[in-house]
Amino acid sequence: MSSPPEPVRTTHLGARENRSYRRAALLLVAALAGSALPAAAQVEGWVNLAASVVEYDGFLASGALVAAPSIRFDSHRFSASGLANLTLFESGNSVVQLQASSAWLVAGRRKLRFELSGSAGVASYASESSSGHLLGGGRLHFFGEQAGGWLALTTGQASDGPDGVPLELTGAVWHIRNRVAWVGTVTRMSYGPVKHVDLQAAVRLAGPRLDVEARLGARPWARDTGLADPFTGAYGEVNIVITLSRWTGLSFGGGRYAPDPVRQMLGAKYLGVGLRLRPFGPSPPRVPGYTSGVLRGRSIPASSEGPRLELTGETEIRTFRVIAPDAGAVEIMGDFTDWVPVALVRKEAAVWEVSLPVTPGVHRMNLRLDGGPWIVPAGLRLERNEFGGAVGLLVVP
Repeated sequence: MSSPPEPVRTTHLGARENRSYRRAALLLVAALAGSALPAAAQVEGWVNLAASVVEYDGFLASGALVAAPSIRFDSHRFSASGLANLTLFESGNSVVQLQASSAWLVAGRRKLRFELSGSAGVASYASESSSGHLLGGGRLHFFGEQAGGWLALTTGQASDGPDGVPLELTGAVWHIRNRVAWVGTVTRMSYGPVKHVDLQAAVRLAGPRLDVEARLGARPWARDTGLADPFTGAYGEVNIVITLSRWTGLSFGGGRYAPDPVRQMLGAKYLGVGLRLRPFGPSPPRVPGYTSGVLRGRSIPASSEGPRLELTGETEIRTFRVIAPDAGAVEIMGDFTDWVPVALVRKEAAVWEVSLPVTPGVHRMNLRLDGGPWIVPAGLRLERNEFGGAVGLLVVP
């Protein structure tokens, strides 16, 4: 699922010109666009429009209007996303930001996977020179059915920052039960004379129409020879998304985030409300997941056990047939139902059917028998995110 729009996080206002980072960011975006796209994949786009009040550290509070179009590509091994952000402050000044990121699960077994990731960003504030960053790293995942964790290393370069190479080391654990996901992380950052430690905890509740994510963090220790009093203390954010329809939603958010010298973001307090427009893409599966950064899932071959799904029809109206001899009730839900459960009708002793409009392409869906847990029907490829949530991939010719 997509995260709600955040108030713009400006880079250092004294950023100097460095065209090489802009070229590097453009090369990264081009590389993502030119990647071979697997068949079992989806592309999703959003346009976020928001009004917010932002108080950056060392500045007065200011009202702002934000427009942020974004696009995301996902397959079971590779993901890529891009975001453009235009913020207009009440003073008349503006910030323009471009960001791109990608992640690729390159190797591993079912419970141990290795991921490569990269991100780039450029920003321009008012009449100041542009600045940017280019980062890359790796992440070793440990998967369990309801719990797991990862170890990550991130490094790179920024166009306006202290001397030295930034280095971030992160350890994380997660746990999921029903639709609630919990994540805890510890990050040690070193960037020349700038160093700090961050402790963070997050909880997310993902439902068919409501998505709530709360994050709480603390920076107990920080050192910066260029600042007499670098930021330390607590911070936290709450973001809420209410889905109105397949194409629209409302978002609400507020809180405080800490400064990030690697990505050149000032710390700030903010409060905002926004409208989310979704011009294209299948509805995201309503399974829990923590989406702070690009997280990859894992997939296993299609199951041959349990209730079997068959799909018939050659028009946009398709008939879903489920073979479930012992069931007293059968329901399905998917991106083609806006993740709202739809009951099937018993046609024979072991056959249940329903006809629904479904467009050609790759869809995600689940099935439920007698009000029990949502499962992946036999015959569909199972895709599992790193928090244990599962969804079936249905290819409609």
